[in-house]
Amino acid sequence: MRLPKELKEKMEKYEVDWDQLIKDFIEKKVEELERENHAKKAKELLSSIDLSTNGFAIKEVRKHR
Repeated sequence: MRLPKELKEKMEKYEVDWDQLIKDFIEKKVEELERENHAKKAKELLSSIDLSTNGFAIKEVRKHR
């Protein structure tokens, strides 16, 4: 990743492991995006199920025992 020279000069003033900081940030962002994606898929799945059916919960519990 290329950074402007001025920014690099400013970064050099501080004793920070910039590579690790950037890796950590990217990892957290990817995890956040994955959680959002899983939540979206779960919402889509739940919206496709007819939960208003009488006795739905009982039938599903029994089916998965």
